[in-house]
Amino acid sequence: MSNPSDQFPITVSRDELEALLRRIVREELTRLIEAQRPSLLDDWRHEGPDDLDSDAALLADVLAQIEREAATPTPRIDWAAAKAELARAEAAGELPD
Repeated sequence: MSNPSDQFPITVSRDELEALLRRIVREELTRLIEAQRPSLLDDWRHEGPDDLDSDAALLADVLAQIEREAATPTPRIDWAAAKAELARAEAAGELPD
C-alpha cells in the first residue's frame, strides 16, 4: 500500500515550516527543562534544621487528634449524598442567593 502523501504532496511555505520547527523546538526544550527541574518533594533546602523536640510534639498532637477522632467520629456523607442534598435544598429554595 502506498503512502497517501505520495499521491497528494503537501506544500508548506518557508514561514509555515519555520513556525512549525520553532514550535517543536520550544515544546521539546520546555519538556527537557521540566524534566531537569527537581520536584519540591525532592528538594530538601526548604526544610529547617532537625528539631527532635518539636517533631515529637507535633507527632503527639497528631496522635491525640487521631484518638479524638476515633472516640467521637465526625459524621460524614458520601459525595453522591452531598450532591443530592444540595439539589434538594436548591429545589426547596433553601440556599441563599
